[in-house]
Amino acid sequence: MTDPHNAASEDRSRAEILYWQGWYRIGLAIVVGGAALLLRALDVVSSDSAAIGRLGPAGATEAFAAVIVAYMLSIVAIRWRVRTVKQASARLLCLVLGIDVVAVFGCAALLTPPGQYDRTLIISMFLVQFTQLYFGWWVTLFQLGTVAIGYTTLIAFARMSGGLESPSEQLWTFALFCAGAVSYAWLLGHQGARMRRLTQLFDRAREGDFDEPYDDSYDRFPDHITLIGRAYNKLRGHLETIILTDPLSGCFNRRGFDQFASREVSRGIRAKWHMAILALDVDHFKQINDEFGHLTGDESIREIGALIRETARAGDVVARIGGEEFTILAPDTDAEGAMHLAERVLTAFRTRSFQSLRGQMPITISIGVSSDEAASENIARTLTARADEALYVAKRNGRDQAVMWQTGMRSFDMVGRPSTQIPRMI
Repeated sequence: MTDPHNAASEDRSRAEILYWQGWYRIGLAIVVGGAALLLRALDVVSSDSAAIGRLGPAGATEAFAAVIVAYMLSIVAIRWRVRTVKQASARLLCLVLGIDVVAVFGCAALLTPPGQYDRTLIISMFLVQFTQLYFGWWVTLFQLGTVAIGYTTLIAFARMSGGLESPSEQLWTFALFCAGAVSYAWLLGHQGARMRRLTQLFDRAREGDFDEPYDDSYDRFPDHITLIGRAYNKLRGHLETIILTDPLSGCFNRRGFDQFASREVSRGIRAKWHMAILALDVDHFKQINDEFGHLTGDESIREIGALIRETARAGDVVARIGGEEFTILAPDTDAEGAMHLAERVLTAFRTRSFQSLRGQMPITISIGVSSDEAASENIARTLTARADEALYVAKRNGRDQAVMWQTGMRSFDMVGRPSTQIPRMI
């Protein structure tokens, strides 16, 4: 079923292309038509066309001029329409391509000798190339079909007028044209598909998704597109580091966390495993900046980020979310495993002497923990909100501890003692 949004986008794209191509069509008609009339007036080209016998030299010339004028007026009308409605349906596109073919073969019937009909195939080759370049394979096949109808009609008209005794040579020429046109159109289409693949990779890279490399295994004959794809693959790792990583702590940034969290959630839903999120906040970090300066604070963030990454497991996703706020996403981890991970992090901070502070001040951390089964795409957002609530409890209850989120935790009196349930603490 066709997506209405994609269909509307294609209509707008066709309208834009037809609009700017209109000037080229009109300019080409003026140049070719004017040159043909001038050469005819100077008697430089032969006037022995199939239409001469029926219309006479003057009549054929006037009909040729009328065809050129009618073609330009048609293109002007189409440009006005696409500019007004800013859309162009597939039918309108086919109409334009049909007008092109009618103009080419109509002019050939009026001024071109039957023995020189291969000139029309040269022009038709350009039509096919531009159609494939801008409108794709199926429209190109339609264009080839209209050219076939136009050329065979031209041959039949010349045969009926007595200007062509045996059309076999022209038909053989047309068969070669079709073979060459189809081959070249396929080549353009293949290159266009590869370019679209590259464009999609760059679009995904702009969103921070570097999972898919450019696959050059399909490029049996490497060319410039292959070189661009390979260059992207070489740059891919550097781009991922720049876009997805926090340069100060060495952990993922929020964009990187969101991307990897989405991936792990999808895996968790398929595997039906539990997932945990730990919200970490450095205790009294403002005091570090106030007493030792922001440069020391930055050095501390570097050490803190490195310590959390060292303590986390290999499959965990560690990110710096804010100034002194970090998050750990732990795939395939239930509540017990999440609390065990939180205890490891607490112990690592309690036993570490941070070089940035030269041992003058310890750094501790508060942790909010949440875990649940990965049952929906929103599980990461839900667990993050729960972990933030548990972190708030941990900081209110004295810091340097981990608290597991429990149902009803919002009902806690954060300032005093819990009114109902006591969260699990370390």
